[in-house]
Amino acid sequence: MNYAKIELVRHRGTVEVTLTGEFDLGTASLLVRDVQQRLDEGVRVFRVDLRNVSFLDSAGVKALLCCLRSVRAHGGRMLLTRPSSQVRKVFSALGFECFLVPAA
Repeated sequence: MNYAKIELVRHRGTVEVTLTGEFDLGTASLLVRDVQQRLDEGVRVFRVDLRNVSFLDSAGVKALLCCLRSVRAHGGRMLLTRPSSQVRKVFSALGFECFLVPAA
């Protein structure tokens, strides 16, 4: 079963994005769509909580990086926070640890 949940909550000028479950080819495009919609609404700051991501493949990574690039192109900031061990492992294998915000 392919399960993913994207929760977006707006707090003032920031959107808190919580990802839960599996992010792969079948679900990654939903995140891109949701972030783009918020950008179109004027949001420029995104905090993405990755602690509940149980699976992340190349399509999921591509979606996160696509969102990051799009947010930056609009003059915004996107923080990838609280990565699960699975997310940390994938980003480490790809040499993308620099995109993850260290735990506070």
